[in-house]
Amino acid sequence: MNLLVTVEDAFDIPAWGGLVVVPGPLAHDYDGPDTLEVQLRKPDGSVAHATLTVQWISQTPPPKELRWGCIFRGLSKPDVPVGTEVWFHTAAQPVAPADGCAAR
Repeated sequence: MNLLVTVEDAFDIPAWGGLVVVPGPLAHDYDGPDTLEVQLRKPDGSVAHATLTVQWISQTPPPKELRWGCIFRGLSKPDVPVGTEVWFHTAAQPVAPADGCAAR
């Protein structure tokens, strides 16, 4: 399994479809968008499984670093506390093109 992100904060945003966790992976580090089955390794040592949607989230003004948005549908902030590591299966590993830029 590969570490996708470590959760620094989470926001319940129904208009975006659920619980948005930040930071998302850098655009050049992950070849999305995608829906992933992930493992949540929580700070208390417990482990849970969930489905994560990785997609573009438009921001104005645009961020200095382009990042993917990470959305959990059906989960709440207590389900994904700060410090939770989000791991994904190797079979879903992003593919980095030769130029180092994610395909869009």
